[in-house]
Amino acid sequence: MTKQPREEAILEKEFDKPSQQLLHTSASRRDAIMRASIHLFLEQGYSNTTVRQIAQATDTSPSLIIYHFGSKQAIAQAFLKAKMQELRSELLQLVDIRTEPELFCCTFVRLFQTIMSSPALCRFYHDMIEEGLFREFFFSSNDGINASMLILSKRNVKLPPDIANFYTHYIIPSVEMALWLSADTGVPGDEKLDIPFRALMGLICVPTEEVDATCAHGREIVRRLLEEKPELASYD
Repeated sequence: MTKQPREEAILEKEFDKPSQQLLHTSASRRDAIMRASIHLFLEQGYSNTTVRQIAQATDTSPSLIIYHFGSKQAIAQAFLKAKMQELRSELLQLVDIRTEPELFCCTFVRLFQTIMSSPALCRFYHDMIEEGLFREFFFSSNDGINASMLILSKRNVKLPPDIANFYTHYIIPSVEMALWLSADTGVPGDEKLDIPFRALMGLICVPTEEVDATCAHGREIVRRLLEEKPELASYD
């Protein structure tokens, strides 16, 4: 006797339940590992935290930590990427990356550094820099549009592909890293947070007055955003 469609659907759902539960468990475990790792990084420093300590904090094994992330470094990088995605999503609601790529780029540079300068995260980020964990720096929207590439196109800057890639992916993070390494207090002062963006604008000869106006606008956007959502600068 042939099963009715409704009965088949019920059986199919029951058959899939173990795999769905497995996926959910795996995702939950990965999230638990991430959260425990970051809490340890913030409390005792990245360098002082071991994979074994992370395993103990999550009641798992070091091999399971490696299975989910590959390395302690990968956990830290995953956290930075997730934080950048969170901030980028917030900023995309306030600035149109297509029509105002300069403002998006400038504001994102300031926003990210302001967040990393917060008491909760500054030690961790400085550890990342001192450990040489050079992060990827994204100015892209969720559909992959890159703000710095849009700036070069808007300004009609003609560069060979390798030089364009250097301009858009290395100049700003390199300047930012230099700022953090040279800061006497461990984090750059507020007046220095625009320097990475200004470095890029200086290379393509954008008038100082225009750059000043963009930086002032970006500073105001960051101020308002953090007033409305102070939780962005914390990690619970």
